[in-house]
Amino acid sequence: MDYDIFMNVPKLDAKDVKTVQKLYKAEDLDFRLKPGSAAIDRGVVLPNVTDGFAGKAPDLGALEAGQAPPHYGPRP
Repeated sequence: MDYDIFMNVPKLDAKDVKTVQKLYKAEDLDFRLKPGSAAIDRGVVLPNVTDGFAGKAPDLGALEAGQAPPHYGPRP
């Protein structure tokens, strides 16, 4: 798996010290899986952790493809 499985997560170049130490704003990144990603349905069922997955198995990563991402913090 590589960065291309995500909607918008730039690849870091560990050989360039200037970009390795660059700070990113969380709102600029999108860790949802792209449709057709190799990480979809590749996870393992963990009771009380991966409940509610869609498809043959849970997706790898924290966000299940096709479901709304969790909302943290104050709500309007």
